[in-house]
Amino acid sequence: MQFKAGETNIICTDIKQSLHFYRDVLNFAFVEEEAGAYRLVNDGSYFLLLPFASEGRPSASYCSRAEISFDLLADDLGASFRYLQGHGVRFESEYQEGKPGFFIKDPDGLIIEIVAR
Repeated sequence: MQFKAGETNIICTDIKQSLHFYRDVLNFAFVEEEAGAYRLVNDGSYFLLLPFASEGRPSASYCSRAEISFDLLADDLGASFRYLQGHGVRFESEYQEGKPGFFIKDPDGLIIEIVAR
């Protein structure tokens, strides 16, 4: 039996904030809106923003509890870090020269790793 990854659902508390973050800051492309949910695509991978959460991710350090996160690949980590800083993105860990990546938080505190391509 072989499985293939499909769409990633991102359950959020504020659809407008999440749409702005994923579409306008991370540059995911808008596909469609369906019953209050927004489908986006990034490099062939689909993401569905679902506005059903009543609260954001609990404040806890990354990997201290079970969760799913995903990576975004970047050609230039330093430039990516500065771009995200300029857009007011919250960081779980800051960029350090020579490190393979850094972590950001979406509007609900979900962790995304930015790694070198």
